[in-house]
Amino acid sequence: MPLKLHSLLQDANAVFVYRSAVGEKPTHEDYDRIARSVLELMEARLDGERLVFKPNVTSGEHFADPDTGITTHPAFIGGLIKYFKQNGANKDRIYIVEDPRNSNDHAPRHWKGTGYLEVAEETGAKLRCPNSFYCVKRKVPQPLIHPVRNVTRFAVGENTILVNVPKLKTHNLGIMTLGLKNMMGLDDVYERHFCSQAWNDLPKEWITDQKNKREWMDESQHAVWQLGLAKRLADLSKVIPTHLNIIEGVVGRDGTGFQNGRNYSLGLVVAGVNIVAVDSVATYLVGFDPAANITLKIAAESGLGTNDLNRIKIYHAPDGIIQPCNDLTPYRSARPFVVLRGIKGEVVEGF
Repeated sequence: MPLKLHSLLQDANAVFVYRSAVGEKPTHEDYDRIARSVLELMEARLDGERLVFKPNVTSGEHFADPDTGITTHPAFIGGLIKYFKQNGANKDRIYIVEDPRNSNDHAPRHWKGTGYLEVAEETGAKLRCPNSFYCVKRKVPQPLIHPVRNVTRFAVGENTILVNVPKLKTHNLGIMTLGLKNMMGLDDVYERHFCSQAWNDLPKEWITDQKNKREWMDESQHAVWQLGLAKRLADLSKVIPTHLNIIEGVVGRDGTGFQNGRNYSLGLVVAGVNIVAVDSVATYLVGFDPAANITLKIAAESGLGTNDLNRIKIYHAPDGIIQPCNDLTPYRSARPFVVLRGIKGEVVEGF
């Protein structure tokens, strides 16, 4: 494996949890410090490979504020880059790949207000969007929906290390939007809209008005919609292997995951080499059952990893030394996250 990690963390079923005290509004220095500390404890090292980061900056240009809690914080990515530059990364081959506008066109993305322009200037990392001319076709083995995906070549090129860095937050369709869903941003800008694709697959007699689904969509119908998304996410992960998944939960967010939500200052990071195992632990830490999560179930059934917490080896470093974690209580959010799905009869306290 080209990415070197602590021997205990090289196992696909190993997940590292880390938590650091932060204030109600963590500073950019907090994000930077926590990112570097996590990689140092994990003993992450490279050997000159191209390094690609995939943060969640979907619609970041629209929000134009890195402190909303909606996107992966740029200072966290900055900290990761600075660490790797000192530990084997090829300084001229570091990329940040995402579509910060989430629009169906090849117009240049300006990245203004996202905080990533400043990170690029400080670290020398290059900003890229998965435009069609940067994409290559990959055949999906045993596809559930898509026999072929058109994905950015930056993520699948030879001698490349892909570091997937999602935000810890809920999502109105996927329940959680973590590593698996974050991969959508590596798909062709014209083809990445899996939520709407899954919507269009619903029985026509169900669909009346998407904007007013609160008037007609029940839990079982929402689950069918989730399933359509989950199958697409599984297909995508089959053709884009990640080498390291690091969930940024310095600040987590619930609600819809977008404008309607609440932020939680947690100082939390969940990391590991397997995307399903990492997502499963993070899902549990904020109050959901990974065994019941449709996206995680489909991913596990597709052979992408396990969502069974009993099979996952969880580690922490309370004394600066990696060791088994037998009690996740200190890492769980004191207040369980809630998700706003916008379906019929849904009543959520506090919203």
